Amino acid sequence: MKKYFPISIDYLRDIIVFNNYPIVSNICYTFQYITYLDKLIKEEKTTTVIKSLLIKDYIINSIALIEAIIYLLILDNKIEMSNYNFNNMLKIINKYNIILIDINNLNNLRKLRNKVHIYSIKEAKNTDYNLFNIKEFNLMKNILKEIILNKKVTNNKKNTYIKKYFNS
Repeated sequence: MKKYFPISIDYLRDIIVFNNYPIVSNICYTFQYITYLDKLIKEEKTTTVIKSLLIKDYIINSIALIEAIIYLLILDNKIEMSNYNFNNMLKIINKYNIILIDINNLNNLRKLRNKVHIYSIKEAKNTDYNLFNIKEFNLMKNILKEIILNKKVTNNKKNTYIKKYFNS
């Protein structure tokens, strides 16, 4: 694979609309990393096992990024919560129509994210190799696109490079 130059952190910080430097920075770092994983998944010639684990890493990091965005959306809407876990935050954004997203698919991907614990297998068919494939990768990328390109998250007048990434 050729040398890879991701979207710059400064550009990403500039288009994200939230005013929380540390969390926005982590969102930017993670976005930069998942674009690199995307490139590896699509271009790297490797085994199907490695590709499955790259997809797993893409999903885990994408869900972390979405979780941070939803957290910031809830804070921006001044909604008080006692427990900021992802499941509760999904219920809040759905209840208050903060951002329209496919909650059911996102919740299924959230469950896959929990496969970060590689010992939590109850059935032989639920190995990482069997659960993480191109279908889940494409679903994750589409949900991420919906959220990142939302005007409540990024400045639509400046997000040309982000749109280009999602259309690649």
